[in-house]
Amino acid sequence: MRKRMQRNIWIAAAIIGLLATVLVGAVRIHTLKREKETVQTRLENEVQQGIAKEIFRLHVVANSDTEEDQNLKLHVKTKIVDYLEGILGEDRSLEATREAVKTHLDEIEEAAGQVIADEGYDYPVAAAVEKTYFPDKTYGDCTFPAGEYEALNVKIGKAEGHNWWCVLYPSLCFLDESHGIVSEEKKEDLREVLTEEEFLTILNDPEKRDQVKIGFKWF
Repeated sequence: MRKRMQRNIWIAAAIIGLLATVLVGAVRIHTLKREKETVQTRLENEVQQGIAKEIFRLHVVANSDTEEDQNLKLHVKTKIVDYLEGILGEDRSLEATREAVKTHLDEIEEAAGQVIADEGYDYPVAAAVEKTYFPDKTYGDCTFPAGEYEALNVKIGKAEGHNWWCVLYPSLCFLDESHGIVSEEKKEDLREVLTEEEFLTILNDPEKRDQVKIGFKWF
């Protein structure tokens, strides 16, 4: 009887020990998973912030999402892009682009306001250079990750509609939109101002973007 009790105690202790080992292992795996996700998120944020430091965006925000307001937005963006193409040269720096835009904010508002008036609307328009959080945005075959970016924001009326956007520096705004891709020449312009990890991140190509994830592998 005594031996049986000792055996039962030993079996119970072994089971408890096994369960404790499994529990500790599960906690450790969960902890490692959370640490991996934390590191991955931090690295992705660092890449996004690196991209944001080297580009300057243009956003034209519609008054609303009605068909009329969205069409008006496109007319306004065409006018602004044409105007900017006239004052910005191809060989320019990020700082030169930023300063040129800031210097001509009044003229940009005036050009946009003229289009709005010509279309028969009386919406106010405001142009400003500011940092704003934006979700993932795809331009041609390039995707820019969500985060805060500096941009020329042109807001029409209540500015409650979807926006039209492009990358003003490097110069991606003056492309033929009908093709839906960024030329290899323009991609090289991006590559010149970004790190390799940042450049691969924006490519809308799963195989190439996986190259960045390999660099984030958890060992």
